[in-house]
Formats: sequence, C-alpha cells, structure tokens
Amino acid sequence: MAYLILGAIVAIAVYLLIHHFNKLKVKTDIDEIRRTWGQPKSESFHFVTISRYADVVKQKFHRLTDQTIEDIDFHRLFTFIDRTTSKVGQQFLFKKVVEPTDLREDPSEKFVQLFAKDKELREEVQVDLLRLSKPDAYYISSLLYDRFFVQEPKWLNLVPIDIVIVTCLLVLSFLFPGLLIILIFPMTLNMFLHYLNKSNTLQFTRSIPQLNLLINISKRLLNKKSEFFYDQSVADSISQLKSFQRKASFIKFENEDLVQAELGQIGTYFMEILKSFFLIEVVMFFKVMQELKDKQQAIVTLFNYVGNIDASISVASLRAGELKTCQPLLTSAKKEIVVKNIYHPLIKNCVQNNLTIRNKSVLITGSNMSGKSTFLRTLTINSILAQTIHTCFADEYISPVVKQFSSIRIDDSVFEGKSYYFQEVTTMASLLEAIDLPHQNLFVLDEVFKGTNTVERISAAKAILSYLNKNDNLVVVSTHDIELADMLKGEYDLHHFTETIEDDTLHFDHTIKPGQVTTSNAIRILELSNYPTAIIKEARQISTALRTAKEISER
Repeated sequence: MAYLILGAIVAIAVYLLIHHFNKLKVKTDIDEIRRTWGQPKSESFHFVTISRYADVVKQKFHRLTDQTIEDIDFHRLFTFIDRTTSKVGQQFLFKKVVEPTDLREDPSEKFVQLFAKDKELREEVQVDLLRLSKPDAYYISSLLYDRFFVQEPKWLNLVPIDIVIVTCLLVLSFLFPGLLIILIFPMTLNMFLHYLNKSNTLQFTRSIPQLNLLINISKRLLNKKSEFFYDQSVADSISQLKSFQRKASFIKFENEDLVQAELGQIGTYFMEILKSFFLIEVVMFFKVMQELKDKQQAIVTLFNYVGNIDASISVASLRAGELKTCQPLLTSAKKEIVVKNIYHPLIKNCVQNNLTIRNKSVLITGSNMSGKSTFLRTLTINSILAQTIHTCFADEYISPVVKQFSSIRIDDSVFEGKSYYFQEVTTMASLLEAIDLPHQNLFVLDEVFKGTNTVERISAAKAILSYLNKNDNLVVVSTHDIELADMLKGEYDLHHFTETIEDDTLHFDHTIKPGQVTTSNAIRILELSNYPTAIIKEARQISTALRTAKEISER
C-alpha cells in the first residue's frame, strides 16, 4: 500500500513539474512575442524555401515579374514587412505579397482588425503558431509537388500473400516447431523490405510530422471563441485528413541516427520487429502516400487557413510599428491615382510626396540623384502592397485595381551575351503583351531605351509610351529626353524633380513638382566637381549653340 501511495505522489509531482515548466515556457514565449511586436525580424531569410509555397500554388490574377521583383528590391521589402510567427505564415505571406489580387476589399481585414484590438486573443494564437516556427515546417509545401511522392512498387501487390504465409507459419509453429526454420526466410525478406523502405520515409522526415502539427493547430484555431475563426471548409479538410493521421501514426518518420537510438530501446525494438515481420510500416507508408496525393486540396485549405491568420497578425504588427501607414481605397476601373504623403518604407526619413494622376499618364523629368527612381519604386511598392496586404506607406492612397509592371533596373547580361539595349527590348516586349488584356495596368518605367542613340531612342520611346497609354492604362515614366515632353503633352502630364546650388553646394529636395523642369545644372555640377576650365568653357559654348539652333528651328 505504501508503495502505491509513494508511486501516486511521484506521479503527481512529475505532473506538477511538467505543468510548471509548460507554464514557464508559455510565459517566456509571450514575453518574446510582446518584445517583438511592431518590429521587423532580426533572423536570416532563406528565400528559396520561403518562396516554395508560392511556386507550387499559383494565383490566377497576377504575379510580379522577375524584373519587378528586382526593380523594387522585393526581398528587402519582404524582410521588412514580414512579422509572421510560423513558417507556414511566412510562406503564405510571401505568396500573398508576390501575387497582387483583383479584390477591392481584403477578406483578411476582419482578422487584422480583430488582432489589433484583442491583444490577449492574438498572443494566445501566436503561442499556438509557434509550434510551426521550426524550419521543418517549410517542407509541408513540398507535399504539394507530385514529383516528391514515391512510386508504389509492383511487388506491393504480393504483400498480402506474404503476410498470410508469415501468419500461418507463425501460428502452426506452436504445433510444429520445425516450421520456425522455414519462417526464417520470409521474415528475413520482410525485414529487408522494412529497412529498405526507411530510405523512403527519410524523404518525409520533415514534412509529414509538420503536416500533422498543421492539422492539430488548425483544430485549435477552429475552436477559438471568436466567430471569425470558424470555417466549414477547414472543418471538412480536417475530417478528410483524419485517415492520414491514423495511418501515419504507424510510421516512424525519423533519420538513421534516431533509428539507431530506437533499436537501443527494448520496447520500441519489439514494435520495430513486429512491424518488420508483418510489413506494417511498408504497407502504411504507401497508403499514406496515396492519401496525401488524394487530399492535396485539403492540405492547401489548412495551409491557407493557418497562413492567413498568421499573415493577418503580421499586418497588424506592421501597422503597429513606428512607420505611418494607411489603408488604400481601391476603386473601379478609371485612369486615376491619388497619393498623399507617400514614401518609401526602406529609406530612413524618406521625403514624402503627393501626386494626382487623372485622365493622363505622367512623364517625370529631372537630373540624376534628384529622386526620380526612388519615387518610381515608392509608387510601385505601395501599389503592390495596396492589393496584397491592404496597407500603404502614405496618408492616402486611391487607385483602381491594376496589374503592376516595371522596368527600372536593367543590367547587362554579360554571361548571357545580351547587350543592355537587347535587355531593354526584351523587357519592354513583355510589357506590351499586357496591353490588350481585359484589365488595367500600371507601367512604371525609368527611361526608355537609354541603351541606344538619341534619335532612335526618342523615336522609339514616343511610339512605345503612346502605345502603353492605351485602354486606360496608367504609365509613370522618367526621362532625360526633354523632347518627349512636347511629343507627349496631349497624353502625359509633366512633372519634375530638381536641385538647387547654394554656396557652391548641390541640394536636392527630392520633391516631385508639376510642370516641366526649367533649370539645367549639369555643366555647373561639372564645375563644382573641379573639372578643367577648358572643358567647362567648351561645354557652355556648345550648349549655347545647340539651344540657339533649336530656337531658330522652332520659329
């Protein structure tokens, strides 16, 4: 009796100790969640794995081109806006941001508002999501690639016969012990097949246990008190995957080192022998593979459910940060964009700008370093964020739903043997293909064909910019070619950036202004840079002569 009491005391003590450590861990997790709220992550980002879900499950409306991703430093931008807790949420958010939608209202906004207001609920959800924060969770998305599934071997059809033979020999051996000698042969074969199959299970060491976690966390979230969490399609998907969980429980998805540790444990070793004799793990493995292939849509549903909740928390955290944000107003199709105090989130103390685009597109002139390229990136980034996370870095952002295309940063492809001009031609051709499709586009361009001579550049640029401006498409383009301003004045409103020289020092205000630039400081900048006097003098003489000739030709 005393031993029973002592055993009960020990069991209770162990339970209380485990409970205490669990509470302590939750408290530590919540402290960390609170510390990082509203802050960018400090961890490293591995975009090959982060982008995996976006690569396999693609959205129908629009996906940013590689050129646009390069133009706006997309990976740096994502590193800043990502405040997700789980790897599932991070992969979902990446897909969300790289694929702007055509929805004028964001269905996720209800979650964003909920988490912004209910801190206790949000932290409770984040603690749940932390269970999917290990890098292994990235590999759930690999289960959506058909090529990762192991092909069922032809000999699997003979397994039922094998099991019947082994069972019969084992039962009859109690009456005829001599049969044990015959039993050695099928048992040896079965053990060989069992351990041969370990190489198959190793491929899913990361993904399948994490999928099991995803299912369990989906159950927890579905049962939250708020009505926003319940989703019938999620409940149905969880139900569909019950058989997967049941079958997967028969399989040890672990690496070879863990298998060796397993063999050192008597109880587990006995189960391993039992599974190998009757090929339980082999049969269940291929049943699990078939289950996963048949239930991929259910996996996607759960992935999107959990990922969307995590991404919504991320957006709430972003809005709670130090930088000013607004929610965009997305309108029906029309040739109009209005932005107030818009700025680039990755530039510290970035100058804010206002711009109204109405009925015409926009041509921007100005010298180098005046702010043209930064403004183009700012507009593109905010247009993308407006149609993905419904959050802009501005006081006001009004725009129709568009597909974003850009050509801002083009480099020579030396190793591909392509010239700068040919790269421009290729990039521009991809933009022209979008013109006649039934949707509005936003084309953001930094110079057009600067890789060729002046006459042909201006001629081609004028023709292309007029073509891009068709069908209510919106074009925002910067140029050094003043001649384009006169050629396009019926189709494009003119804006400019400018600089001033004060006390022999160059000053940029980085503010966009309406109208055409009226000053030219290029030669003066050469003078401030201590170029030889002879160069400055000749440059001014040539400049005066060219302007005089232009004025005479225009009379």
